[in-house]
Amino acid sequence: MKQVLFTAAVLLSLLVWNSRARAAFSDGRTVEPYFQLGVGVYSRDIVEKSPALFTYKVDGTADSTRLIAKAGVNLGDVLNLYLQGGAADLSIDEFDNYDASMNGAYGGGLRINLYQEPYRDGMKLFVEGSYLRYTTNDTVQTEQCSSACQTNSPVFSPRLVKDTIQWNEYTVLMGASGRYFEMGPYGGIRLSKVDGKDRVRGAPDSNFTTPFSATADLKEQDNFGIFFGTDIFLDRAGKTALNFEASLFDVYSFQAGIRTTF
Repeated sequence: MKQVLFTAAVLLSLLVWNSRARAAFSDGRTVEPYFQLGVGVYSRDIVEKSPALFTYKVDGTADSTRLIAKAGVNLGDVLNLYLQGGAADLSIDEFDNYDASMNGAYGGGLRINLYQEPYRDGMKLFVEGSYLRYTTNDTVQTEQCSSACQTNSPVFSPRLVKDTIQWNEYTVLMGASGRYFEMGPYGGIRLSKVDGKDRVRGAPDSNFTTPFSATADLKEQDNFGIFFGTDIFLDRAGKTALNFEASLFDVYSFQAGIRTTF
């Protein structure tokens, strides 16, 4: 059902954008590039499953700090396209205290203004889709069977393994925004999806004579939530603004940034 609603929202957005874009550019509206730099903290519940072992399942909480820059262009105040890149770390205590340092992150997104009240600074209805990808690495200590594995008394020994997590995150926002003097509040609902891979590799050591390799899938536990935030404009023309945003339920996050339009 959620996939049907998502597809319908995308098709409706494209239809509305096509008609609004023609009207906007016929009115001579401008193309405005912008740049935004932000930092945020994120926490969400995930589940790890192995496609090879149907009984294997581990629940965990993924915590991440992200430093992300966005470079984009606002087309006629109807379509907003952007690329994003920066760095992100990742910690999951339930995965043998996995704690990876910052590594590169990249992605992009677009926002379509579906409706705007017919006066300056009027309320807007919008839909936005975005994608972010990053890969992190850590060395963790696991407990694996080293002998008598097929008996009722298996022996487990510690083993250091390299753990690589590839994180792919997809987000769709549907909401409303407005402007009241120096404030630009906004909010709405969000749908998100995590499609990740956890690759574990271990070399032979004093307890194990053979190498070890395994791959598991990472998925979100919740994909429906809400978001809300505000822009604080630092000049009368609204070219420069501070931004603060929070999300709840599917992901618990808070981010702050600064944006300037050229």
